[in-house]
Amino acid sequence: MKIAIILSTILIALVNFYLFYVYFKEKKIEDKLEKLAVMFGANMSVLFVDSLILFFGALVEEGLFMMTIFSVF
Repeated sequence: MKIAIILSTILIALVNFYLFYVYFKEKKIEDKLEKLAVMFGANMSVLFVDSLILFFGALVEEGLFMMTIFSVF
């Protein structure tokens, strides 16, 4: 689970890097409010995907734990 949290943090940092250095330079967005909206929209999308990955990872981890408990009996 710790690895998934670290990977999700790295993914957020890479998305922000892409936004600032590629997207904003290429599109030449000057309006601060529009930049903020794009940044929040991208971050919320990435956080949603990260939460799905962490949720299903926790389900798999719990399922494997339950399988090892029941295999002993």
